[in-house]
Amino acid sequence: MSLLVFLLTGLSTSSFFLSEHLTKIIVKNEHSTSQLSFAIKQENLAALNFAWKKTPFHSEQWLKLAKTLAKTQGEVAYQLAVYYQYKPELAIFWYKSAIRLNSLEASTALAQHYFQQGKLIKAAEVLANLPIELLEKSNVAPIVLKVNIAINQGRVADVEGLINKYTQQLQITAAGRLLLADIQKYQVQFNDSQALKSSQLTLSCDNSIQLFATNFNHLKHLENIVLDLQKQALNNSVCFSPVRYMPINALDCSNEQGSTIHCDELNWQLWASAINTRYVGIMLPRGGANVHLGILYFDAQDTVDVVAHEISHLLGFVDEYPLVAEHVKCQAPQKEPFSQNISVLKNSYQGGQKEVRAKVLKQLAWAKYIKKSTPILHSVTGMNGKHYWQLGTPEEFKHKIGVFNVPTCNDSNYKPSGDFSAFKALSHGTKLQYFALRFPELYLLLLQENSTQYRMPSFHYNIALAYYQQIPFLQSSLQQRSLDQANYWLEQAASWEDDFDRRKKVRQGEF
Repeated sequence: MSLLVFLLTGLSTSSFFLSEHLTKIIVKNEHSTSQLSFAIKQENLAALNFAWKKTPFHSEQWLKLAKTLAKTQGEVAYQLAVYYQYKPELAIFWYKSAIRLNSLEASTALAQHYFQQGKLIKAAEVLANLPIELLEKSNVAPIVLKVNIAINQGRVADVEGLINKYTQQLQITAAGRLLLADIQKYQVQFNDSQALKSSQLTLSCDNSIQLFATNFNHLKHLENIVLDLQKQALNNSVCFSPVRYMPINALDCSNEQGSTIHCDELNWQLWASAINTRYVGIMLPRGGANVHLGILYFDAQDTVDVVAHEISHLLGFVDEYPLVAEHVKCQAPQKEPFSQNISVLKNSYQGGQKEVRAKVLKQLAWAKYIKKSTPILHSVTGMNGKHYWQLGTPEEFKHKIGVFNVPTCNDSNYKPSGDFSAFKALSHGTKLQYFALRFPELYLLLLQENSTQYRMPSFHYNIALAYYQQIPFLQSSLQQRSLDQANYWLEQAASWEDDFDRRKKVRQGEF
Protein backbone atom coordinates (compact mmCIF):
# COMPACT_ATOMS: atom_id res chain seq x y z
CA MET A 1 0.00 0.00 0.00
CA SER A 2 1.46 3.38 -1.01
CA LEU A 3 1.72 6.57 1.00
CA LEU A 4 -1.11 8.05 -1.17
CA VAL A 5 -3.46 5.34 0.11
CA PHE A 6 -2.62 6.31 3.65
CA LEU A 7 -3.47 9.93 2.87
CA LEU A 8 -6.79 8.95 1.35
CA THR A 9 -7.75 7.05 4.50
CA GLY A 10 -7.45 10.27 6.47
CA LEU A 11 -4.35 9.30 8.46
CA SER A 12 -1.96 12.02 9.55
CA THR A 13 1.15 12.30 7.41
CA SER A 14 3.33 13.09 10.40
CA SER A 15 6.10 10.56 10.80
CA PHE A 16 5.11 9.90 14.41
CA PHE A 17 1.52 8.88 13.70
CA LEU A 18 2.56 6.99 10.59
CA SER A 19 5.16 5.01 12.53
CA GLU A 20 2.65 4.39 15.33
CA HIS A 21 0.09 3.07 12.87
CA LEU A 22 2.60 0.82 11.16
CA THR A 23 3.74 -0.54 14.52
CA LYS A 24 0.14 -1.43 15.48
CA ILE A 25 -0.72 -3.29 12.30
CA ILE A 26 2.64 -5.11 12.21
CA VAL A 27 2.32 -6.20 15.85
CA LYS A 28 -1.19 -7.54 15.05
CA ASN A 29 0.18 -9.17 11.89
CA GLU A 30 -2.40 -7.25 9.80
CA HIS A 31 0.10 -5.58 7.47
CA SER A 32 0.73 -6.18 3.80
CA THR A 33 4.06 -6.93 2.18
CA SER A 34 4.33 -3.39 0.82
CA GLN A 35 3.56 -1.88 4.24
CA LEU A 36 6.27 -4.02 5.83
CA SER A 37 8.75 -3.05 3.14
CA PHE A 38 7.96 0.65 3.60
CA ALA A 39 8.20 0.34 7.41
CA ILE A 40 11.60 -1.37 7.17
CA LYS A 41 12.92 1.46 5.01
CA GLN A 42 11.74 3.87 7.69
CA GLU A 43 13.61 1.74 10.29
CA ASN A 44 10.40 1.10 12.18
CA LEU A 45 11.40 -1.12 15.09
CA ALA A 46 8.34 -3.33 14.93
CA ALA A 47 8.96 -3.94 11.23
CA LEU A 48 12.64 -4.58 11.74
CA ASN A 49 11.91 -7.04 14.55
CA PHE A 50 9.22 -8.80 12.53
CA ALA A 51 11.47 -9.17 9.51
CA TRP A 52 14.48 -10.22 11.63
CA LYS A 53 12.55 -13.04 13.28
CA LYS A 54 11.26 -14.27 9.92
CA THR A 55 14.67 -14.11 8.23
CA PRO A 56 16.72 -17.33 7.99
CA PHE A 57 18.89 -17.61 11.08
CA HIS A 58 22.40 -16.17 10.65
CA SER A 59 21.77 -15.29 7.02
CA GLU A 60 23.20 -12.13 5.47
CA GLN A 61 19.82 -10.36 5.80
CA TRP A 62 19.50 -11.57 9.44
CA LEU A 63 22.90 -10.06 10.20
CA LYS A 64 22.07 -6.76 8.49
CA LEU A 65 18.78 -6.36 10.39
CA ALA A 66 20.41 -7.43 13.67
CA LYS A 67 23.06 -4.71 13.44
CA THR A 68 20.35 -2.08 13.08
CA LEU A 69 18.22 -3.44 15.93
CA ALA A 70 21.23 -3.91 18.20
CA LYS A 71 21.61 -0.15 18.48
CA THR A 72 18.63 -0.08 20.82
CA GLN A 73 17.83 -3.68 21.80
CA GLY A 74 20.02 -5.57 24.22
CA GLU A 75 18.67 -9.00 23.30
CA VAL A 76 19.63 -8.50 19.65
CA ALA A 77 23.09 -7.23 20.59
CA TYR A 78 23.46 -10.36 22.71
CA GLN A 79 22.51 -12.55 19.74
CA LEU A 80 25.15 -10.80 17.66
CA ALA A 81 27.73 -11.54 20.33
CA VAL A 82 26.77 -15.22 20.16
CA TYR A 83 27.01 -15.07 16.35
CA TYR A 84 30.57 -13.71 16.61
CA GLN A 85 31.73 -16.13 19.33
CA TYR A 86 34.59 -17.31 17.12
CA LYS A 87 35.74 -13.72 16.61
CA PRO A 88 36.53 -12.68 20.20
CA GLU A 89 36.96 -8.94 19.58
CA LEU A 90 33.57 -8.63 17.86
CA ALA A 91 31.90 -10.89 20.41
CA ILE A 92 33.17 -8.73 23.28
CA PHE A 93 32.03 -5.55 21.49
CA TRP A 94 28.46 -6.82 21.13
CA TYR A 95 28.38 -8.31 24.64
CA LYS A 96 29.32 -4.89 26.02
CA SER A 97 26.70 -3.24 23.79
CA ALA A 98 24.06 -5.62 25.12
CA ILE A 99 25.12 -4.93 28.71
CA ARG A 100 24.77 -1.18 28.15
CA LEU A 101 21.22 -1.95 27.01
CA ASN A 102 20.55 -3.80 30.30
CA SER A 103 20.89 -7.38 29.05
CA LEU A 104 21.57 -9.40 32.19
CA GLU A 105 22.08 -12.51 30.08
CA ALA A 106 24.90 -10.74 28.24
CA SER A 107 26.65 -9.92 31.51
CA THR A 108 26.82 -13.57 32.47
CA ALA A 109 27.83 -14.57 28.95
CA LEU A 110 30.65 -12.00 28.76
CA ALA A 111 31.92 -13.09 32.17
CA GLN A 112 31.84 -16.69 30.94
CA HIS A 113 33.70 -15.63 27.80
CA TYR A 114 36.46 -14.04 29.87
CA PHE A 115 36.51 -17.04 32.21
CA GLN A 116 37.08 -19.47 29.34
CA GLN A 117 39.94 -17.28 28.11
CA GLY A 118 41.53 -17.41 31.54
CA LYS A 119 40.89 -13.70 32.18
CA LEU A 120 39.55 -14.26 35.67
CA ILE A 121 39.87 -10.67 36.92
CA LYS A 122 37.85 -9.31 33.99
CA ALA A 123 35.24 -12.03 34.45
CA ALA A 124 34.90 -11.15 38.13
CA GLU A 125 34.58 -7.43 37.32
CA VAL A 126 31.70 -8.08 34.93
CA LEU A 127 29.83 -10.18 37.48
CA ALA A 128 30.45 -7.61 40.20
CA ASN A 129 28.25 -5.16 38.28
CA LEU A 130 25.27 -7.52 38.16
CA PRO A 131 22.29 -6.37 40.24
CA ILE A 132 22.12 -8.29 43.50
CA GLU A 133 18.48 -9.15 42.85
CA LEU A 134 19.52 -11.27 39.88
CA LEU A 135 21.54 -13.49 42.17
CA GLU A 136 18.63 -13.75 44.59
CA LYS A 137 16.48 -15.37 41.89
CA SER A 138 16.62 -18.96 40.71
CA ASN A 139 18.99 -18.17 37.80
CA VAL A 140 22.16 -19.81 39.12
CA ALA A 141 24.43 -19.30 36.11
CA PRO A 142 26.15 -16.19 37.51
CA ILE A 143 26.40 -17.80 40.95
CA VAL A 144 28.03 -20.92 39.50
CA LEU A 145 30.42 -18.73 37.55
CA LYS A 146 31.29 -16.65 40.63
CA VAL A 147 32.13 -19.83 42.52
CA ASN A 148 34.23 -21.21 39.67
CA ILE A 149 36.19 -17.98 39.40
CA ALA A 150 36.91 -18.06 43.13
CA ILE A 151 38.00 -21.71 42.84
CA ASN A 152 40.34 -20.94 39.93
CA GLN A 153 41.84 -18.02 41.85
CA GLY A 154 42.33 -20.13 44.97
CA ARG A 155 39.97 -18.01 47.10
CA VAL A 156 38.63 -20.93 49.13
CA ALA A 157 37.12 -18.73 51.85
CA ASP A 158 35.09 -16.88 49.20
CA VAL A 159 33.92 -20.20 47.78
CA GLU A 160 32.62 -21.22 51.18
CA GLY A 161 30.89 -17.87 51.65
CA LEU A 162 29.13 -18.08 48.28
CA ILE A 163 28.04 -21.67 48.87
CA ASN A 164 26.64 -20.84 52.29
CA LYS A 165 24.75 -17.86 50.87
CA TYR A 166 23.30 -19.49 47.76
CA THR A 167 22.93 -23.17 48.70
CA GLN A 168 19.15 -23.08 48.28
CA GLN A 169 19.32 -21.68 44.74
CA LEU A 170 22.07 -24.11 43.76
CA GLN A 171 20.23 -27.17 45.04
CA ILE A 172 17.20 -26.65 42.78
CA THR A 173 19.05 -26.72 39.43
CA ALA A 174 21.16 -29.38 37.72
CA ALA A 175 24.09 -26.98 37.24
CA GLY A 176 23.99 -25.98 40.89
CA ARG A 177 23.82 -29.56 42.13
CA LEU A 178 26.74 -30.53 39.89
CA LEU A 179 28.79 -27.67 41.31
CA LEU A 180 28.04 -28.73 44.89
CA ALA A 181 28.89 -32.34 44.06
CA ASP A 182 32.22 -31.35 42.50
CA ILE A 183 33.11 -29.20 45.51
CA GLN A 184 32.57 -32.19 47.77
CA LYS A 185 34.21 -34.72 45.44
CA TYR A 186 37.42 -32.75 44.92
CA GLN A 187 37.55 -31.45 48.51
CA VAL A 188 37.66 -27.77 47.60
CA GLN A 189 37.17 -26.75 51.22
CA PHE A 190 39.99 -28.15 53.33
CA ASN A 191 38.65 -28.84 56.80
CA ASP A 192 39.32 -31.25 59.63
CA SER A 193 36.71 -33.82 58.65
CA GLN A 194 37.99 -34.03 55.09
CA ALA A 195 41.57 -34.29 56.27
CA LEU A 196 40.57 -37.17 58.55
CA LYS A 197 38.75 -38.90 55.73
CA SER A 198 41.76 -38.63 53.45
CA SER A 199 44.26 -39.77 56.06
CA GLN A 200 42.31 -42.98 56.61
CA LEU A 201 42.57 -43.98 52.95
CA THR A 202 44.97 -46.90 52.48
CA LEU A 203 46.51 -47.69 49.10
CA SER A 204 47.79 -51.16 48.38
CA CYS A 205 51.04 -50.39 46.57
CA ASP A 206 54.55 -49.26 47.43
CA ASN A 207 54.52 -46.22 45.16
CA SER A 208 51.30 -44.37 45.89
CA ILE A 209 50.65 -40.93 44.39
CA GLN A 210 48.20 -38.14 45.29
CA LEU A 211 47.60 -35.83 42.34
CA PHE A 212 46.16 -32.31 42.60
CA ALA A 213 44.87 -29.71 40.16
CA THR A 214 43.77 -26.09 40.61
CA ASN A 215 40.37 -25.99 38.90
CA PHE A 216 37.50 -28.27 37.93
CA ASN A 217 38.40 -28.48 34.23
CA HIS A 218 41.90 -29.60 35.07
CA LEU A 219 40.69 -31.99 37.76
CA LYS A 220 38.44 -33.75 35.26
CA HIS A 221 41.29 -33.75 32.72
CA LEU A 222 43.56 -35.19 35.40
CA GLU A 223 41.09 -38.00 36.07
CA ASN A 224 41.27 -38.93 32.39
CA ILE A 225 45.07 -38.90 32.52
CA VAL A 226 44.98 -41.27 35.50
CA LEU A 227 42.71 -43.59 33.50
CA ASP A 228 45.09 -43.41 30.54
CA LEU A 229 48.05 -44.14 32.82
CA GLN A 230 46.43 -47.47 33.60
CA LYS A 231 47.17 -48.42 29.99
CA GLN A 232 50.84 -47.47 30.37
CA ALA A 233 53.65 -49.91 31.08
CA LEU A 234 54.21 -48.51 34.59
CA ASN A 235 50.64 -49.21 35.67
CA ASN A 236 51.55 -52.15 37.90
CA SER A 237 54.18 -50.14 39.75
CA VAL A 238 52.09 -47.18 40.94
CA CYS A 239 48.64 -46.44 42.33
CA PHE A 240 46.68 -43.22 42.71
CA SER A 241 44.51 -41.73 45.39
CA PRO A 242 41.43 -39.88 43.99
CA VAL A 243 42.51 -36.54 42.51
CA ARG A 244 41.97 -33.47 44.69
CA TYR A 245 41.78 -29.70 44.46
CA MET A 246 44.68 -27.49 45.48
CA PRO A 247 44.32 -23.67 45.53
CA ILE A 248 46.61 -22.24 42.86
CA ASN A 249 48.07 -19.77 45.35
CA ALA A 250 48.77 -22.41 48.02
CA LEU A 251 52.26 -23.40 46.86
CA ASP A 252 53.67 -20.08 45.62
CA CYS A 253 54.78 -21.53 42.29
CA SER A 254 56.72 -20.03 39.41
CA ASN A 255 55.15 -21.65 36.39
CA GLU A 256 55.69 -19.52 33.31
CA GLN A 257 55.22 -21.18 29.94
CA GLY A 258 58.52 -22.51 28.64
CA SER A 259 60.25 -22.64 32.02
CA THR A 260 60.47 -25.45 34.56
CA ILE A 261 57.90 -25.30 37.35
CA HIS A 262 59.34 -24.36 40.75
CA CYS A 263 57.34 -24.07 43.97
CA ASP A 264 57.97 -23.16 47.58
CA GLU A 265 57.88 -26.69 48.93
CA LEU A 266 57.64 -25.59 52.55
CA ASN A 267 53.95 -25.06 51.84
CA TRP A 268 53.35 -28.78 51.35
CA GLN A 269 53.54 -29.15 55.13
CA LEU A 270 50.12 -27.47 55.33
CA TRP A 271 48.52 -30.43 53.53
CA ALA A 272 50.77 -33.28 54.63
CA SER A 273 48.46 -34.49 57.41
CA ALA A 274 45.65 -34.90 54.86
CA ILE A 275 47.80 -36.88 52.40
CA ASN A 276 48.36 -40.60 52.83
CA THR A 277 50.56 -41.29 49.82
CA ARG A 278 54.29 -41.54 49.33
CA TYR A 279 54.37 -39.02 46.48
CA VAL A 280 52.39 -35.97 45.45
CA GLY A 281 51.96 -34.27 42.10
CA ILE A 282 50.23 -31.15 40.90
CA MET A 283 48.92 -30.08 37.52
CA LEU A 284 49.31 -26.33 36.99
CA PRO A 285 47.91 -24.24 34.11
CA ARG A 286 51.36 -23.90 32.49
CA GLY A 287 55.06 -24.56 33.02
CA GLY A 288 57.63 -27.24 32.32
CA ALA A 289 57.08 -30.73 33.74
CA ASN A 290 59.67 -32.08 36.16
CA VAL A 291 60.19 -34.27 39.20
CA HIS A 292 61.94 -32.90 42.27
CA LEU A 293 62.63 -35.73 44.69
CA GLY A 294 59.17 -36.89 45.86
CA ILE A 295 57.09 -34.26 44.05
CA LEU A 296 55.83 -34.31 40.46
CA TYR A 297 55.02 -31.06 38.63
CA PHE A 298 53.36 -30.82 35.21
CA ASP A 299 50.88 -28.65 33.33
CA ALA A 300 47.49 -29.09 31.70
CA GLN A 301 48.98 -29.33 28.21
CA ASP A 302 51.20 -32.30 29.06
CA THR A 303 50.16 -35.62 27.54
CA VAL A 304 49.85 -38.92 29.36
CA ASP A 305 53.21 -39.88 27.81
CA VAL A 306 54.86 -36.88 29.44
CA VAL A 307 53.29 -37.69 32.81
CA ALA A 308 54.34 -41.36 32.54
CA HIS A 309 57.88 -40.24 31.73
CA GLU A 310 57.97 -38.03 34.82
CA ILE A 311 56.49 -40.73 37.05
CA SER A 312 59.31 -43.02 35.95
CA HIS A 313 61.72 -40.61 37.67
CA LEU A 314 59.91 -41.22 40.96
CA LEU A 315 60.59 -44.93 40.44
CA GLY A 316 64.31 -44.54 39.91
CA PHE A 317 64.75 -43.93 36.20
CA VAL A 318 66.97 -41.10 34.94
CA ASP A 319 66.64 -39.10 31.71
CA GLU A 320 68.53 -40.43 28.71
CA TYR A 321 68.84 -36.99 27.15
CA PRO A 322 71.35 -34.37 28.43
CA LEU A 323 70.61 -33.19 31.97
CA VAL A 324 71.32 -29.62 33.07
CA ALA A 325 75.02 -28.84 33.33
CA GLU A 326 75.04 -28.69 37.13
CA HIS A 327 73.01 -31.86 37.76
CA VAL A 328 74.22 -33.60 40.92
CA LYS A 329 74.44 -37.03 39.30
CA CYS A 330 76.85 -35.76 36.65
CA GLN A 331 79.46 -34.20 38.93
CA ALA A 332 81.63 -37.31 39.27
CA PRO A 333 81.63 -41.08 38.68
CA GLN A 334 79.13 -42.80 40.95
CA LYS A 335 80.24 -44.64 44.08
CA GLU A 336 77.28 -47.02 43.93
CA PRO A 337 74.33 -47.67 41.59
CA PHE A 338 71.71 -44.93 41.89
CA SER A 339 69.15 -45.67 39.17
CA GLN A 340 67.45 -48.45 37.26
CA ASN A 341 68.72 -47.41 33.83
CA ILE A 342 71.79 -45.15 34.13
CA SER A 343 75.27 -45.54 35.57
CA VAL A 344 77.82 -42.71 35.60
CA LEU A 345 81.26 -44.32 35.32
CA LYS A 346 84.86 -43.68 34.35
CA ASN A 347 85.52 -44.08 30.65
CA SER A 348 88.78 -46.00 31.03
CA TYR A 349 90.36 -48.46 33.45
CA GLN A 350 93.67 -50.20 34.03
CA GLY A 351 94.26 -53.70 35.31
CA GLY A 352 93.26 -57.21 34.35
CA GLN A 353 90.19 -57.46 32.12
CA LYS A 354 88.42 -59.95 34.40
CA GLU A 355 88.93 -57.80 37.48
CA VAL A 356 87.90 -54.59 35.71
CA ARG A 357 84.77 -56.23 34.28
CA ALA A 358 83.75 -57.48 37.72
CA LYS A 359 84.32 -54.01 39.17
CA VAL A 360 82.14 -52.37 36.51
CA LEU A 361 79.33 -54.93 36.82
CA LYS A 362 78.96 -54.07 40.50
CA GLN A 363 78.02 -50.55 39.42
CA LEU A 364 75.24 -51.63 37.02
CA ALA A 365 71.64 -52.26 38.14
CA TRP A 366 71.21 -54.48 35.07
CA ALA A 367 74.49 -56.44 35.47
CA LYS A 368 72.95 -59.92 35.73
CA TYR A 369 71.28 -59.50 32.31
CA ILE A 370 74.58 -58.96 30.50
CA LYS A 371 75.69 -62.25 29.00
CA LYS A 372 79.26 -63.36 29.62
CA SER A 373 79.71 -63.42 25.86
CA THR A 374 78.81 -59.72 25.55
CA PRO A 375 81.91 -57.52 25.89
CA ILE A 376 81.73 -54.31 27.92
CA LEU A 377 85.42 -53.37 27.58
CA HIS A 378 87.80 -53.09 24.68
CA SER A 379 91.55 -52.69 24.66
CA VAL A 380 93.02 -49.30 23.76
CA THR A 381 96.61 -48.10 23.56
CA GLY A 382 97.12 -44.48 24.46
CA MET A 383 99.49 -41.98 22.85
CA ASN A 384 101.95 -42.67 25.67
CA GLY A 385 102.00 -46.31 24.68
CA LYS A 386 100.17 -47.46 27.80
CA HIS A 387 97.44 -50.04 27.56
CA TYR A 388 94.02 -49.45 29.17
CA TRP A 389 90.43 -50.67 28.95
CA GLN A 390 87.80 -48.42 27.32
CA LEU A 391 84.30 -48.91 28.74
CA GLY A 392 81.54 -49.62 26.23
CA THR A 393 79.92 -52.47 24.30
CA PRO A 394 81.01 -52.62 20.62
CA GLU A 395 78.65 -51.70 17.78
CA GLU A 396 78.29 -55.31 16.59
CA PHE A 397 76.60 -56.15 19.91
CA LYS A 398 74.09 -53.29 19.73
CA HIS A 399 71.12 -55.67 19.86
CA LYS A 400 72.34 -57.16 23.13
CA ILE A 401 72.11 -55.93 26.70
CA GLY A 402 75.42 -54.28 27.48
CA VAL A 403 77.00 -50.95 28.39
CA PHE A 404 76.24 -48.19 25.89
CA ASN A 405 77.05 -44.51 26.06
CA VAL A 406 74.04 -42.24 26.68
CA PRO A 407 73.90 -38.38 26.47
CA THR A 408 72.66 -37.97 30.08
CA CYS A 409 75.84 -36.24 31.32
CA ASN A 410 77.08 -34.79 28.02
CA ASP A 411 76.49 -31.20 29.19
CA SER A 412 78.07 -31.64 32.61
CA ASN A 413 80.30 -28.86 33.94
CA TYR A 414 82.27 -31.43 35.96
CA LYS A 415 83.93 -33.54 33.26
CA PRO A 416 87.64 -32.70 33.03
CA SER A 417 88.94 -34.11 29.76
CA GLY A 418 85.91 -36.40 29.52
CA ASP A 419 87.00 -38.59 32.42
CA PHE A 420 83.53 -40.10 32.92
CA SER A 421 80.27 -40.60 31.04
CA ALA A 422 76.76 -41.93 31.52
CA PHE A 423 75.94 -45.44 30.32
CA LYS A 424 72.78 -47.50 29.87
CA ALA A 425 71.91 -51.11 29.11
CA LEU A 426 70.46 -50.70 25.61
CA SER A 427 71.74 -49.06 22.44
CA HIS A 428 68.33 -47.93 21.15
CA GLY A 429 66.17 -45.03 22.28
CA THR A 430 63.57 -45.40 25.03
CA LYS A 431 60.80 -43.40 26.70
CA LEU A 432 63.44 -41.88 28.97
CA GLN A 433 64.84 -40.12 25.90
CA TYR A 434 61.72 -39.49 23.80
CA PHE A 435 58.26 -39.31 25.39
CA ALA A 436 56.54 -41.11 22.52
CA LEU A 437 58.76 -44.21 22.71
CA ARG A 438 58.01 -47.23 24.89
CA PHE A 439 59.52 -48.54 28.10
CA PRO A 440 61.75 -51.49 27.19
CA GLU A 441 60.90 -54.89 28.60
CA LEU A 442 64.24 -54.89 30.42
CA TYR A 443 63.33 -51.72 32.32
CA LEU A 444 59.98 -53.16 33.33
CA LEU A 445 61.66 -56.35 34.47
CA LEU A 446 64.16 -54.39 36.57
CA LEU A 447 61.31 -52.41 38.10
CA GLN A 448 59.31 -55.55 38.82
CA GLU A 449 62.29 -57.15 40.57
CA ASN A 450 63.20 -54.05 42.55
CA SER A 451 60.68 -51.24 42.75
CA THR A 452 62.09 -49.62 45.89
CA GLN A 453 65.90 -49.45 45.87
CA TYR A 454 66.36 -46.54 43.48
CA ARG A 455 63.09 -44.69 43.91
CA MET A 456 62.78 -41.16 45.23
CA PRO A 457 62.13 -40.49 48.92
CA SER A 458 58.62 -39.47 49.96
CA PHE A 459 57.49 -35.88 49.45
CA HIS A 460 58.15 -35.20 53.15
CA TYR A 461 61.84 -35.16 52.22
CA ASN A 462 61.17 -32.11 50.02
CA ILE A 463 59.76 -30.24 53.01
CA ALA A 464 62.83 -31.11 55.08
CA LEU A 465 65.14 -29.91 52.30
CA ALA A 466 63.23 -26.63 52.01
CA TYR A 467 63.78 -26.05 55.74
CA TYR A 468 67.50 -26.82 55.43
CA GLN A 469 67.90 -24.48 52.47
CA GLN A 470 66.44 -21.51 54.32
CA ILE A 471 68.72 -21.83 57.39
CA PRO A 472 71.60 -19.69 55.99
CA PHE A 473 69.18 -16.82 55.34
CA LEU A 474 67.60 -16.80 58.81
CA GLN A 475 68.57 -14.90 61.90
CA SER A 476 70.58 -17.05 64.31
CA SER A 477 67.65 -17.15 66.75
CA LEU A 478 65.48 -18.86 64.11
CA GLN A 479 68.02 -21.27 62.67
CA GLN A 480 67.63 -23.93 65.34
CA ARG A 481 63.86 -23.98 64.91
CA SER A 482 64.28 -24.49 61.17
CA LEU A 483 66.81 -27.27 61.79
CA ASP A 484 64.41 -28.98 64.18
CA GLN A 485 61.65 -28.79 61.59
CA ALA A 486 63.95 -30.18 58.91
CA ASN A 487 64.84 -33.15 61.12
CA TYR A 488 61.17 -33.71 61.92
CA TRP A 489 60.27 -33.94 58.23
CA LEU A 490 63.27 -36.15 57.51
CA GLU A 491 61.91 -38.51 60.12
CA GLN A 492 58.51 -38.43 58.42
CA ALA A 493 60.19 -39.33 55.14
CA ALA A 494 62.21 -42.10 56.81
CA SER A 495 58.99 -43.67 58.09
CA TRP A 496 58.08 -44.46 54.47
CA GLU A 497 61.19 -46.62 54.04
CA ASP A 498 61.22 -50.35 54.85
CA ASP A 499 64.92 -50.82 54.21
CA PHE A 500 67.36 -49.89 57.01
CA ASP A 501 69.99 -48.47 54.65
CA ARG A 502 67.44 -46.28 52.90
CA ARG A 503 66.08 -45.00 56.21
CA LYS A 504 69.63 -44.10 57.18
CA LYS A 505 70.19 -42.39 53.85
CA VAL A 506 67.01 -40.34 54.26
CA ARG A 507 67.85 -39.28 57.81
CA GLN A 508 71.29 -38.16 56.67
CA GLY A 509 69.83 -36.16 53.78
CA GLU A 510 71.81 -38.00 51.12
CA PHE A 511 69.36 -37.83 48.23
